[in-house]
Amino acid sequence: MKKFLLTLLFSLYICFPAFADVDLLHDVEQSYQSMKNFKAEFNQKLFHRESNTTQKRTGSIEFMPQTFIFWETNAPDKEVIVCNEKEVWNYLPDEELAYRYSPKVLETSHAILNVITGQAKLEDNFEMEFISEDKANNTAEFILYPIEANPQMVEVTLTVNTKDKHIQKIIVLDFFGNLNTIEFTKFHENISLKKSHFSLQLPQDVEIEDHFNDK
Repeated sequence: MKKFLLTLLFSLYICFPAFADVDLLHDVEQSYQSMKNFKAEFNQKLFHRESNTTQKRTGSIEFMPQTFIFWETNAPDKEVIVCNEKEVWNYLPDEELAYRYSPKVLETSHAILNVITGQAKLEDNFEMEFISEDKANNTAEFILYPIEANPQMVEVTLTVNTKDKHIQKIIVLDFFGNLNTIEFTKFHENISLKKSHFSLQLPQDVEIEDHFNDK
């Protein structure tokens, strides 16, 4: 489970085949940056290559600029990730375990949470290959390659909605061939959210691994 957080947090110079592609991704970034906040529901698939198994989960994410994120997945393995200006928590209720990090972990250009929330500067951090456009479904697909080598994120397949300029699906491939697929099912922007929501109250019996001062 700890590996998943590292993939999520640490896991886009782009070469564009056409100006339309540049405009589309720019429009997506502008769409997210103009939002006051959003809440989205998603389906997630975690494929483990060595065991050839896939775990399916559902969940939701809430976001407020710049660093306020509340991520929660449900059964079979419940997980909560909370980010605010002071700290980042990864809580695993079934294991009675929580990891604490500095918010600096989100400053890396490879933070996939920054991509999901539309905060990443794609053209500065990734090379891109345009794959296809599905006009019937209003989607376009790209493959993004991090400029800086990162075993947690070898490539990202990104599907965006060409109509509402939202990210629809992300597939992250790591060095070991594992896949983390996140597909959004519902999206609500500019809703009622307060900063006080982005905090975590842990039960007393939870073990805490504190990595706040790790480099």
